[in-house]
Amino acid sequence: MIQRALFRLCLALALLVPIIMPATALAADSGISLTSSPVSMNLVIKPGTSATKTLQLENNGTAPVKINMQLDEFSAKGTHGQAIITEPSANDPARQWVSFSPSSFVAQPGVLNSVKMTIHLPRSAQLGYYFAAIFAPETSTTAGARQNVIKGSNGVLVLIDTQSGNEKRAVNVASFSSSKRLYEYLPASFTVTIHNRGNIYLAPFGNIYISHNADVTNTIAALNVNANAGNVLPKSNREFQATWSDGFPAYVNKTISGQLVQDKKGQPIQALKWDFTKANKFRFGKYYAKLTMIYNDGQRTIPLTSVISFWVIPWKLLTVGGIILLLLIGLIGMGLWSSGRRMGNVMHRSGNRSGRKKK
Repeated sequence: MIQRALFRLCLALALLVPIIMPATALAADSGISLTSSPVSMNLVIKPGTSATKTLQLENNGTAPVKINMQLDEFSAKGTHGQAIITEPSANDPARQWVSFSPSSFVAQPGVLNSVKMTIHLPRSAQLGYYFAAIFAPETSTTAGARQNVIKGSNGVLVLIDTQSGNEKRAVNVASFSSSKRLYEYLPASFTVTIHNRGNIYLAPFGNIYISHNADVTNTIAALNVNANAGNVLPKSNREFQATWSDGFPAYVNKTISGQLVQDKKGQPIQALKWDFTKANKFRFGKYYAKLTMIYNDGQRTIPLTSVISFWVIPWKLLTVGGIILLLLIGLIGMGLWSSGRRMGNVMHRSGNRSGRKKK
């Protein structure tokens, strides 16, 4: 029980992003380093049918490691796509639906191991199921110890859609906002929060269109939202981020010798970059951002839209420019006044000489 709790803790930050890429768990104390793939899988399995998928794990260390395959479940944690891993209850029928072949093996260094995961759904299965297939490494302490040392584990998140008639596919935009209402320079950051009010996972996607016009025509930029098809689990919220940085000048993350410079809180320090090849992209004034996303409710494509506005005003640059302009106007005015005064003096002296001649 303690071991399984530790496994779940190690996987609690796994992402619900269905892309194929390696995931590595490293245990410095025990020297265990494992790479598993894929990170997650989206499967469609009809009730009363089965599916078999291949999971892979490679031992990056120098010593053999015994691996035990375990089945857990997961649900959404927070709004950033994390998963919280939980152990199925003793009477959970899902325990009987999933099998691994092999169920345990010894991972030799540098060897790619394959495990077949078979999921057989009964005819009574409905809605969606969310499994976590765990590669649990096992290392023992000295002979006198009575406990196993579990330093890390890898897992594959498996999302199953039964496409039954009881599924309700429905999401909405809970909020759409920019990080500021007024920016001095780009980038402008946007946050989209999607709420899944249905009972099956969905992955809406789309764009944010930037324009000077309230009807968002003649768009300046189009930003991707959820391009990696991150899933939103039922009865949960998930945030997606987008950034508009195509401007002149614009803030960029500061680096030294290719390394990101951070402040005391671990946040990246930004510096203003003057890329004169983008001088035609000077951003100023009021802008509108229109969110347009879509999802399929099982019958048709449903659009999701929202519009917000924000300002980009480089006030420091405008202030300096205004001061310089006022100085120039003042200098020009003083020059004109001085020229006019000299001209007046000349005319005055000329008039005096003319008067004396008449006398």
